[in-house]
Amino acid sequence: MREFPFERILAITRDILRVADLEPALESIAHAVADLYAFKYVTIVAADVSGGDMVRRVMLGWPEDVVRERKGERIVRKDILAILEPQFEVVENGFFIPAEDELDWKKSIYAGLAPREAPREAPGRWHERDVLVFVLPDHRGEMLAYISADGPIDGNIPSHDILASMQLFMNLTGLAVANAHARAAEIQRRELLEASQAILRHEATHDALTGLPNRTLFAERLATTLAHVRDTPTQRHAVLFVDLDEFKAINDSLGHVAGDHILKAIAKRMSATVGPSDFVARLGGDEFGIIVDHRSGEFDVSQVARDIHAALVAPIEIDGLSVYNTASIGIAMIEPNAGAIENVLRNADTAMYYAKSLGRARHEFFDEKMHEKARRRLTLMNHLRIALDRKEFFVVYQPIVALSDARIVGFEALVRWRNPALGDIGPSEFLLLAEETGLIVPIGRFVLGESCGMLAQMRRRAPALDLRMHVNLSVQEILEPGIAAHVHENLARHDLAARDLSIELTESAIMRPGTASELAIERLRATGVRMCIDDFGTGYSSLRYLHQFPVDALKIDRSFVFSESGELGSVPIVQMIVQLTKIYGISVVAEGVETAQQARALQELGCAYAQGYYFHRPLDARTAFALIADETQIAV
Repeated sequence: MREFPFERILAITRDILRVADLEPALESIAHAVADLYAFKYVTIVAADVSGGDMVRRVMLGWPEDVVRERKGERIVRKDILAILEPQFEVVENGFFIPAEDELDWKKSIYAGLAPREAPREAPGRWHERDVLVFVLPDHRGEMLAYISADGPIDGNIPSHDILASMQLFMNLTGLAVANAHARAAEIQRRELLEASQAILRHEATHDALTGLPNRTLFAERLATTLAHVRDTPTQRHAVLFVDLDEFKAINDSLGHVAGDHILKAIAKRMSATVGPSDFVARLGGDEFGIIVDHRSGEFDVSQVARDIHAALVAPIEIDGLSVYNTASIGIAMIEPNAGAIENVLRNADTAMYYAKSLGRARHEFFDEKMHEKARRRLTLMNHLRIALDRKEFFVVYQPIVALSDARIVGFEALVRWRNPALGDIGPSEFLLLAEETGLIVPIGRFVLGESCGMLAQMRRRAPALDLRMHVNLSVQEILEPGIAAHVHENLARHDLAARDLSIELTESAIMRPGTASELAIERLRATGVRMCIDDFGTGYSSLRYLHQFPVDALKIDRSFVFSESGELGSVPIVQMIVQLTKIYGISVVAEGVETAQQARALQELGCAYAQGYYFHRPLDARTAFALIADETQIAV
């Protein structure tokens, strides 16, 4: 045996620890075994990982055709153990298997040459079918690797000392396998960590319900877009802030499961509507944000908003029900001098609220004047929260007249707000805020109590007029638990008959049959009060719900009455509505009558009742009392 320098063992060890792959490390060991012990053939088999498949990795000295055939071959552990069954143990985990044992070479893990019939020439001489195997077990005794060394050049069977020294290389093989296992485990750990981080990143930046990016990722994308705009100011980009109209009412009436279904459907529609480079995110609740990239100008951005309106207006089917949605959209163009991303989002949000204040289901571009409106809105919000406690609300009453003789048949109760600091605030300003904050419920209860008390006094002063009071209820009020009991309580307190009170509901409140709103309305009907559809003709399914929902009266929306010329605005529509009321046997009131021509045209079409500035403006309680006193010739 040639002297083997210790430096080479260190070099092999360094190679083992340095290389990432198992095979190059085993190559170093195999070459060292072949050089040191002068074996003709050296084979090393090792597992990828603990418990993994055994693979023939290194084959030295074998013909090329044998290497091509056998290298990389998968080895089954039980076959190895079957071959080592005789266990001619030499030292530790080394086995010398003489040819006389007539092994089943079809199962052999060695690429042997053609067997020779000649017997062993002399004792202690190596036969070409003899095998020397060193096995590397793991801590459970299972095989992780082995070295097969065959055909020493001198033809002698290796001595005990040689076999014992070869165990060193099995230890190096163990080091190589362990290092490979550690590297594989580290790679797996890193991959798992990266996968976990990717999952956590996705969860942290995406909405769990819709799968859309959330506000965090939206802000990141907006920051990138803003930087891009500063570098390429010729390209136009915009932010759209989308807020669903009356989603809270839909969610409350249909339930949160249905509400989630609607949000997912809307998210899918918006994603399918925008361009491939645009970015859609759910910012929270029923609010969505869209970053619109690479448009030529405001007209193209506006087209995106129009497409979204068109996509959302189609009904969403839930358990056989058709649910309709609209959205208010605020648009802020991203300018190179936009400043922080918060400014862009604030501008889009401000424009959205402006669109909502103009009637909803529309979009508006931000301009600087809106900042003042936003400040006004915030101021109103702050004052609104304490207005009820400070008794700043009051009720006015607009007469409803018979068109045949202008005789007063009833009143509509309308809430007004007079703030000591801000003065008189119109309902178009504060009612929307009241709905958003939920304050519409206590305000509505105040109006109902005041109007019932007013009607009781009117009927006592002018019993011959047989007056009725119309009171508006929002969707939130209808869904409020105990609303029917509250109505009944007010009627009883003021000694009013149920038929003296007409509850006015918008179409949006009754367009959800089979839902909580329908059940609440049915409970209201059970009290005996009259039910009236307000603003009829402006909803999505007026005719269908008029057929499905039993009402006592409806009001023709003022948009069909008004015209710049003073004539009746939409004669065919008004005529159709009047004919429908006759078919269904219900009363009809035209709103917003401002001229004698409109009043005359309505009467000719068969409309029986009307209200509007042509007859009377909304009156405070004292003036309303004076009016009915004058009508009945009774002094106040």
